[in-house]
Amino acid sequence: MLSARYLHLHEALGLGPMWLKRGAVVLPPKNTPATSVQARPQTVRSAPIRPSQPHNVQARLETMKALETAAVPTRKPVPETETPLPGVSDGIAPVPAASGITRLAVVSLCPPIEDAVYGQLFHGKAGILLDNILKAVGLDAAYVHKTCWVKTAAVGNPMPSEQAIENALGQIIRELDGCRAPAVLFLGQAFVQPERQAMIETLCGSRPFFIIDHPARLLRQPELKARAWQVLKQLKHALQAGGS
Repeated sequence: MLSARYLHLHEALGLGPMWLKRGAVVLPPKNTPATSVQARPQTVRSAPIRPSQPHNVQARLETMKALETAAVPTRKPVPETETPLPGVSDGIAPVPAASGITRLAVVSLCPPIEDAVYGQLFHGKAGILLDNILKAVGLDAAYVHKTCWVKTAAVGNPMPSEQAIENALGQIIRELDGCRAPAVLFLGQAFVQPERQAMIETLCGSRPFFIIDHPARLLRQPELKARAWQVLKQLKHALQAGGS
């Protein structure tokens, strides 16, 4: 014998279905006047017991994957500017000073993957950060010659070979001599390596040069900006001293 109040309380608490043995009898509440229907004990039929389904791990994984795909619709990234070039870029042209007067040459080691794909030097957010860096030292981008040491790096190869770097030395010397840059800012810690020092001195000659992390790395690791700013202050002082 089981009180109906217990069933109602069990349901109100959200405890789920309550399974009773076959033939269980439910009594009406004591304070409720008995009616012709309530006077008779009610027999509650137990629900049929369904056989448990076999545990299928693969089916569950496929279901979860389908739910995740449906919950988060995928979107194709929108290019920031023009349509990317297919394949590998066969060399990226420098960006000369738009004003015709070069007050600084900015040199990276080689085009990163994004630049090679889009065929544009310092493409996207890295280029925006570079322009902001130039403004911080009092330079407009129109007075800056932007280039890279090795211009034919393939997509998927972040570092050119030592032979490629040595072979490109003559070309970058002619380029900087042609634009008459009074100072050089190198981007990337590859220029700090000891084996680069002799080539950098050959390239710059009497020009002062400075080295900071590449803007793409500064975007990934903002904590490096403080270190870069210490070098940029020296660059700013050198430009002011030289009347640039």
